Amino acid sequence: MLPTSDMFKKIKSIFIVEDPAAEQAAKAVEPSSADTSNTPSAPTSGGQSSAPQGGTPDPKFTELLLKAIETNNTDGFDYLEYMNSIRSLENVIPDEIMRYKSAFEMAKTMGVTKEKLAQSGEHYLKVLANEEKKFRDAMENQKARQIQARADQMASMEKAIADKQAQIEKLTREIEEAKTLLGTTKSEIEQAMAKIESTNQQFVSSYNQVFGRISDDMAKIKSNL
Repeated sequence: MLPTSDMFKKIKSIFIVEDPAAEQAAKAVEPSSADTSNTPSAPTSGGQSSAPQGGTPDPKFTELLLKAIETNNTDGFDYLEYMNSIRSLENVIPDEIMRYKSAFEMAKTMGVTKEKLAQSGEHYLKVLANEEKKFRDAMENQKARQIQARADQMASMEKAIADKQAQIEKLTREIEEAKTLLGTTKSEIEQAMAKIESTNQQFVSSYNQVFGRISDDMAKIKSNL
């Protein structure tokens, strides 16, 4: 197995193809600001991913995955060394199939079999699957902390709004009922006042009638006796 630093470079060369022309073009237009001068340009992926494509590969995630592969690199000649052998033959053997066969012939001299290559490839797929699980768990934790907390807060606010709306509707009904009662009471007062006034007028009329008769009689008594 290669030393750690060399091994990571070899692993990176398997999965990432650096484009020197693109790098030079990026440097030519790179801003001089300190805030952006250290921003890495996105590398071009050298292989197809079987995962659903929903975005652009991020260099920091790619490096994290490659570091996991490096950490779990098995001893001896395996999938990684085999793929490096194929890469080293790119400028020598143009045909891809021939590169695979030639690299395998060299690997067989070190006791490597097709089954061992497949097993080591499966080993690294499991390493990646484990990294994906850790990432998914971290995402769920982030969701619970940042999204679920706000969702709970939103639900609480919606309930508070609904409660206040119910209170408003209740108060509105009570106001309408009070207005109706107010109108009824006002009508009753007006009717009572009209009845009292009618009774008063009736009394005054009766009083004037009786008082007037007595007054007339007293006047006649005084004048005739």
